[in-house]
Amino acid sequence: MKKLLLLAALLLVAAGAYAQAPKKYGIKCGIVKTVTDAGGRKSYTTVWFDDYGAMEKSVVKTDMGGGMGEAEWITVSLPDGKSYLLDATRKAYTVIPRNDVNYLDMPESVAKARKAKVVGEETIDGRKCVKWEESVKQVLSTVKMTSWVWNGIPVKYTIDNPKSETTLVELKQPASIEASVFEIPADYKKR
Repeated sequence: MKKLLLLAALLLVAAGAYAQAPKKYGIKCGIVKTVTDAGGRKSYTTVWFDDYGAMEKSVVKTDMGGGMGEAEWITVSLPDGKSYLLDATRKAYTVIPRNDVNYLDMPESVAKARKAKVVGEETIDGRKCVKWEESVKQVLSTVKMTSWVWNGIPVKYTIDNPKSETTLVELKQPASIEASVFEIPADYKKR
């Protein structure tokens, strides 16, 4: 009986902590489609999210050009604080720390590291967006990024080097998203 009470108490504490976690998006769930144009080379991204971003899956498809075909990157991010990079070719996944940018509740340490600041508001496609400017360190350089964000969702963002522009092409707000969207396939092995 004591074990059962302890387990119930732990579940309540965990549920309370989870409920207090900052929301990444201002809407419960959605499907976001964007296109990125980087000097004529286009990438297409679809993001499914639920529970205000606690669960998220992104699929990025890029034509590699020169007859090399299309590349696809799939990432699943879960409330456990981890992201899972899926490799469909090898039926494998790699675990990495979850590294989201939360524009609704950006921690001061992240804002400082990204030199992120709000510089105004603009309306894009009928959505009143918060405009952010950031200087984000990359491996070999620092890129300047400007983002127009609605409810935590980047509606548009530009990067200066290499020059690219990403724009929202579709946003759906279903009542819910199937839990299976966020599952790691059972036949995938950890790498």
